[in-house]
Amino acid sequence: MATATEKGYRVVTLDGIEPGDEVNGRVRLAVRQELDIEGFGVNAFRAVGADAQIINEHDELGLASSGQQELYVVLNGSATFNIDGERVEAPAGSLVFVGDPKVKRGAVTSEEGTTILAIGGTPGEAYRVFPPEGTEAMKAYNEGDFETALERVGQVLAREPNDVLSLYNSACFAARLGRTDEALQHLERAIKLEDRAIEYARGDEDFDSIREDPRFKELVP
Repeated sequence: MATATEKGYRVVTLDGIEPGDEVNGRVRLAVRQELDIEGFGVNAFRAVGADAQIINEHDELGLASSGQQELYVVLNGSATFNIDGERVEAPAGSLVFVGDPKVKRGAVTSEEGTTILAIGGTPGEAYRVFPPEGTEAMKAYNEGDFETALERVGQVLAREPNDVLSLYNSACFAARLGRTDEALQHLERAIKLEDRAIEYARGDEDFDSIREDPRFKELVP
């Protein structure tokens, strides 16, 4: 019998994908990872309660962001999008496309089980797969395990020493662990590669333990 790889396709259902941890009343269904998709970003989000922030409010101008466009497909239930302050009702079957990376977007739902498929990509650029160690690092960080978080993101930097987001996160994790010199070294490298890191560091509570250090003040005036 031919394997899925030999056939060149796979068929799964969303219910067959193990959901991630609940955050803000919703869970993530890792579609891209489940199907090993490398050409574009795609995930699904499902409300597990009667009120959920099913799509977190965000734009695509974050640190090391590629400025991607996003398409949201409401598979079932309904959602209310907030797009740059404009309320957009999106019942099942709606396609909400946000083409401008500067536009803030987010969505809430009052219907348990509402599921939204989110697809993203950057015009003219190859899709970059977020390394699994980066995902593991953020999971450890959210659990307060900063040692594991720093170790995992270090594995990314061993392969990609100029990955700005990994450098910045390493600085955050090291600062949380009280490793001031290490934190400042990572932060300095991140800033040299992308000066937007300065803006993020100014209000980032991860750096509270080193904020009064003269070296930090020099990096983040």
